Amino acid sequence: MDGPVGIIGLGRLGNALAAALAASGTPVLAASRRPVPEAWRDVPGLEIVTPEALLAGCETVFLAVPDRAVAEVAGALTWRPGQAAVHHSGALGLDALAAATARGAVAGCLHPLQTFPAGVRPQEALSLFDGTVCGVEAPEPLGGRLEALAACLGARTVRLEGVDRALYHAAAVLASNDVVALMAAAARTWALAGLPDETAREALAPLLLASARNVGALPLERALTGPIARGDVATVERHLAALAAAPDLAALYRALAAELLALDLGHPAEVTEALRRALGQGTPGRA
Repeated sequence: MDGPVGIIGLGRLGNALAAALAASGTPVLAASRRPVPEAWRDVPGLEIVTPEALLAGCETVFLAVPDRAVAEVAGALTWRPGQAAVHHSGALGLDALAAATARGAVAGCLHPLQTFPAGVRPQEALSLFDGTVCGVEAPEPLGGRLEALAACLGARTVRLEGVDRALYHAAAVLASNDVVALMAAAARTWALAGLPDETAREALAPLLLASARNVGALPLERALTGPIARGDVATVERHLAALAAAPDLAALYRALAAELLALDLGHPAEVTEALRRALGQGTPGRA
């Protein structure tokens, strides 16, 4: 991409994107309302400027701001005809940038399907994008430029034109944010078993990470281990009996197990039926 890329907003995503782009050889001009950490001020290829200087010097401007602020920030900037205004929201469509397109800008979206934790160092930023999938929506030639930029970061892309953005983003939330909720539920169950609360994360996190590696490497039905994968009805029944004291955890267990049964696990029909009965499910297709 010719010339520097502009990034407005240096939160978790903005910082990581700015450092990663600079490390990949794309010069970056960045502007932020919040104080910029010293570590990011010293990144080669990244310059902190005013919003006015950023808009004057960049043909492509990323709005790395919270979803609720996208429309407001887009409306507060003075866009040039043909300038690219790109947000990073998974849930918002291009209409969130209507104020920019009304002034002649071209709207786009580049949404990394990645989590950006606090405390990431600039030298680690590029690795966060390596192998990540980024959702892209934009008319050409901007769409192609965003795909090329993602490739420079080591990322892959999927086009979002015609996609239900709310469902797309909900899928990302289930795979990322809700894993934390699942770990919280597992930690509560750990404590109910009589184990120390403070040991739950340390004990269960390696199991979670191993499962995530399996999911990344194998088809889901092969990545699955445990009683549902084995068709171990008696163990499932024991789990549910023990969870009867915590109905919300029992309901979560049942819902997740039912989702696993939707996979092609290769069980004989009678085993699948027995698992369904243990989970309190009816046989599909029967009243």
